[in-house]
This record gives sequence, C-alpha cells and structure tokens, in this order.
Amino acid sequence: MTLRRLLAASLPFAALAGCLGNDVEVEGDPYSATLVSDLTVGGYYCPRTGEIAGRTIPSDNTYYITTFGGGSDAQPMACAGRADGRGLYIADSWRFGCGARVKLTNPSNGRWCVTTVADVGPNICVERAARKPIIDASPAITRELYNIGSAGWSDRVVVRAERVANTTPLGCGSGSSAPSMPTTPSTPAPGQNGGRTCYSTTWGRDMSLGACVQSRSDRVFYQCTNLGWVTSSGITSIRTGPGGPCTTYIPLNS
Repeated sequence: MTLRRLLAASLPFAALAGCLGNDVEVEGDPYSATLVSDLTVGGYYCPRTGEIAGRTIPSDNTYYITTFGGGSDAQPMACAGRADGRGLYIADSWRFGCGARVKLTNPSNGRWCVTTVADVGPNICVERAARKPIIDASPAITRELYNIGSAGWSDRVVVRAERVANTTPLGCGSGSSAPSMPTTPSTPAPGQNGGRTCYSTTWGRDMSLGACVQSRSDRVFYQCTNLGWVTSSGITSIRTGPGGPCTTYIPLNS
C-alpha cells in the first residue's frame, strides 16, 4: 500500500487530497502506519482530526495550485465522484462547500476554468508549508491553465480562485469566451424532463444521465454523471459506473 493510500484510509472522509503533491515519492516507500500517523510536510504536522483543512479565503483571491487524482492516485472524493484526473474538479470544500462552482484563472495569461468542488482538502499542513492557501485540483485543470500535468506546493504556481453561481457551466476558456470542455469528459447540461445530459464528442450528441459510452479518443468507457463524464473499471466488467447501473451502453462498434 502506498503512503498516500495509508493516509487516505486514516483520514475523515477518506481524503487527504494534495498533502503530498509532487514533493514526496510515495510509491513503494516502506512507511509503517505508526510513521504515517506522524507525517509532516515541510516540517508541519498533518492532523487527522479537527481542523484538517483550510477555511481562509484571501482578500486577493490568490492561491497556489496543486494537483491530485488520476492514474494510481485515482480515489473516491468526499462530495461526489472519483478523482480520475480527467474532470474539472477541485477539493477545498471547507472553503467553498461541496458542489460549489469556482472559477480558476491563470493570472499570467487570463486562461480560466470553471470547476466544481468535489472533495475535502488539502490538509492544512500543506498550506502551512507553502505559507499560502492552496487550491487542490484535477490535472486536467493545470493542463488547461498552465500546460503542465501536475503541480506540488513547492512549485508555487499561482492561481486566482473566485466563487461563481452554481448555475455557471463547467468548462474552460479565455477572456469572455464561452466555456468549453478541454477533452472528454464534457460538461453536464440541462436535459429534457428536468434531467441532465453530457455531450459526447465521439457521437456528436447529448447523452442522458447514466449513459455509458466508449470514447474514440482513448477507447475507454465513460458514464454521464452530474459531474460530467467519469470512468471506472466497473463500466466494462459489470456495466455499472460511479453514477450507478448504465442506463445505456454504447461501444464504438454499435
């Protein structure tokens, strides 16, 4: 078990998103559970109970951005969904609340993404080490804003974060352009009969909530959820995804 997984198992909500970032090698390290309980980042102790995450919103709305999720770091999130590295999700629910929409902007180039709060974290030890509030985000977001696939607290990548209306569509853009999703998964949008849909670039049409669709770009199956397209191994093995049983199942050869 990796250090990150041991930490996740020991924390409330199973979430220590971003406590390690890219600053500690976690795969294969021989840490015991006792050592994990005394973990520090940058010399600051990482609590497992009480005030485990930051609540302060800085007056200038600037933070450092870190990344979590995807690959071996994929994990369930406390609010909803799974940190698969593909969606436009962030942590920081203690600041903004689960399900809140937060607009992240690269102040250097004006590029922005509207994201959804889906997890707790990062642990307060990360912010104390960085000496600045942290936004912990999907790697899909840092690729869109900075053209980098990961960021740790010591990289000190600055982002501006502002709460926006919960009706604001998820997506990325620049200036006043309309938001667009960078890759599959795509943004959920209001559908017929009060439901929700996800637009499939592979099939060129909206798919209903619960639909499981194979993407032409990577041949992976995704399910349409309230957070957009999300993938899991259960889609191909038992036709069940993060949003429950597939309402429809559409492979590429259909």
